[in-house]
Parts: sequence; C-alpha cells; structure tokens
Amino acid sequence: MNKLISYSPATGEEIGAVRQDGPAAVNEACRQAQTAFNGEWRTNSKYRAAFLDLWADNIEARAEDIAALLTLETGKIRSESRTEVRLTLEALRFNAQLSRLVAGTTHELPDGSVGHVIRQPAGVSAFIVPWNWPIFLLFRDMAPALASGVTAVVKPAPQTPLSLELVLSTMPELPEPVVHAVYGGADVGSALVDNPLVKIVCFTGSTEVGRAVAAATSRRFAKPVLELGDKGVSIIFRDGDIDRAVTACIENGFLTSGQMCMANSRLLVERAVFDRVVDDLSARVARLRVGHPEDAATDLGPVISKQHGARVQSFIDIARAAGQVVVGGGTAPEVSLDGAYLSPTVIAGETLDRRITSEEIFGPVVSVEVFDTAEEAVRRANDSRYGLSAAIWTEHAARAWKTSRELDFGTVWVNRYNRTFAEVPSGGMKESGAGRSRGFEGLYEFTELKHVNWEV
Repeated sequence: MNKLISYSPATGEEIGAVRQDGPAAVNEACRQAQTAFNGEWRTNSKYRAAFLDLWADNIEARAEDIAALLTLETGKIRSESRTEVRLTLEALRFNAQLSRLVAGTTHELPDGSVGHVIRQPAGVSAFIVPWNWPIFLLFRDMAPALASGVTAVVKPAPQTPLSLELVLSTMPELPEPVVHAVYGGADVGSALVDNPLVKIVCFTGSTEVGRAVAAATSRRFAKPVLELGDKGVSIIFRDGDIDRAVTACIENGFLTSGQMCMANSRLLVERAVFDRVVDDLSARVARLRVGHPEDAATDLGPVISKQHGARVQSFIDIARAAGQVVVGGGTAPEVSLDGAYLSPTVIAGETLDRRITSEEIFGPVVSVEVFDTAEEAVRRANDSRYGLSAAIWTEHAARAWKTSRELDFGTVWVNRYNRTFAEVPSGGMKESGAGRSRGFEGLYEFTELKHVNWEV
C-alpha cells in the first residue's frame, strides 16, 4: 500500500504516515456517505444533536493528545494548538443545538392555498481542509453541515493527515458512518470535487485553488462554499488606542507564524501616530522569540516548509531592496533546527511595493503604511482583490460606523481583531470566497429550499 508521509516542520523528521488513496477510494467513500445520507441521519435531528455532543466529549477526553499532534504536524506552538481544540469543541457543541432548529416558513397565499417552505439537507458534502488550523477549520464548516443533516467526505492537506486521523478515531460509532476520509494530494482532491454524488464542496485555502474548485463544481452545478486568501488590514486612527492596536497586531499578525487567512498583516496608520506605531510595533516584535514549538518560551515556530519559507523570503527581499525592513528580514539566526524558521518582520514606509500590500504573504510579516484622511484609508484598504477581515481603531463612534460600512470585507472589527463566534457568520467578499460559515447562515449553506404548496 502506498503511504502519505507526514513530516515535522520543526525538525524535518518523519513523524508518521497514513494510506495514500486514489480515485477508487474516493468513489467508495462517496458511495458510503450517500448510503448514510439515505438513512435516519438526515431526518432525525435529535439523533444528530446527540452525535455531535458525544463527539465533542470524545475529543475533549483526548484534547492534550490532539494538541500535541497538531503542534508536531503544523509547527505552531502548543498554546495555539490547545486553542484550536477548544474552538473545535465549541463548534460541535453549538451546532449540536442548531441540529433541532433547521426550520422553514409557512405562507397563506392569495389563492387560498398554503405554501410550506422547507429546508432539507443537500446531500453528500466534501470538505477540503488546509494545514494551518486543520481541525478547527474542518469543524467550523463540518459541524453546521452535519447539524443540517448532510454527510461528509473529508480530504485533509497532505501536510497534516495524522491530526485528522486521530480526531476521526474519536468519532462516535453509527450503523452507517456519516464522516469518511480520503488522503492524498491534488489528484484525490480533484476526484472528490468531480464526484457526481457530492452536492456541496467546502474548501478553505488559496484563492487560486478555490477558483479551480469553483470552476469544477460549476460544470456539474454543484455548490461551492469557499473561504480563500486575504490581506487582513487594520486602520488605526490618531484617536485609537495605540497600545491595544499594536498588541492585537502582534497577536494576530504573527499567530501561527503569520500562516493564517485572517492574519493582521497590513496596518494603515494615520500620519499623526505613524511613527509611534512603527516604533512601538518594531520594539515589541524584536522581542518575540523564534524556536522549537514545544519550547514554552517560544512565540513563533517554523513556517510549514522550506519551500514556503523561500516564498515568504521573496517578499521580504522586495522590501529590503527598498530599505523598508525595520525589524527582522530573514532566517532566525538563533535556531539551528532543520526547519524554516523566519524572524518576525516589520516593513514600513509611506508607500510600499504593491506586491507587499496586495499579495497574501502567509508568513511572519506585517507591513505599515501611512494615510492622511479616512477616505484615503478606506480607498486603499478596499484596493485589494481580497475582502475577508478588517479592523478599525478609533474612539469616534460615528467614524467607526461610517468606515465599517464602506469597507468591502466580510468581517469588520471595531477596536479589536480576530474575535470570532459560533453564533455569527464569517466569510469573504471579492476573491476571499463565497458563502458563509458559523451561525444559522453556516447551517443553511448545506440545505436546499423546497416549496410545498397545498390546496386547502
């Protein structure tokens, strides 16, 4: 049997392997998911709620084992891995309750008939998951999907198959399993996207791959649900809380070594406080420690691979050539392990190369630019193909409301960053995606509407 090998980003060592699937395995997984969908699962909401609650209990019992494996496979520090498990539990438990709230509407119509608009689960759904937060990002989308009554076929990223395998081993037993996994690379993903039994494809990852997924699903009228790339931006006004804004940038710009779709990787700062922000940010970033992710003193672990590290470095080199690297700017000299350890980097200037300000770097790099008016800040923030996450820092309520409405981003925070909740939807505008996760909106993504009209 061919195997898919997982390697530690921290040391480059092999840490385990799973089976390597092919198209035949994909077809069989989809067939089994369809069989499960045809049974009690899609009609018994109480059954689904109990299943999701029990799965959360089982994961919680293995929480530290799962967190340890997440750190081993992704290279992120243990506290982030524990947060990922905690968010996974929240997604399961919240959506367990939503299972019993998949409701429609009733209408008395002008001809005296009654129209019942009902929601029913769409069918087998595919989930293609990235490597940076592989368990939470799966359950963020799959928990509401299962609550709605669909069944699932999951393909993890090739870099993080072991974490999924461990979590699936905690899944409660059913006569017909409702979640199946397939392992492999792009060929397995393509076979899953193209399978005629799959009605919805939920993908989190790069905009380029998301565009290919959308094109493939459109050919057979399946539905894509996509969360794609981003260039998360904070607009900091002179009256904003500078200390809190800088703290939030450090917490979220360098989280998972910047390898996160909502990373706060771009700051637009009003001229009056520009120097203060750059100085404060740079001084604090310079104190961040890069090292082995299992070391309790480590703030940033490695990026996922040396190949990805070289890509991140190429953006830093653009800024270095312009003399705009303020802190960091290369390989972390204090780490001798065989991984891609990059120093956290701050790039600043009145104007920066458009490649720095518009492309998703997906590494430990934050850029800082200056603006003079609110209108300029909004225009420059919106001048991006992405639109997932933004923040506004100001004590002026009217300015906050006006600016938030003008920003073309799926989520806009005011005086905070990257605070997400199971209750409210999240998702992207423009090339950051289509559809929403979380809340009732995330539940409804996996349902079809049907009108049943009764002559009375």
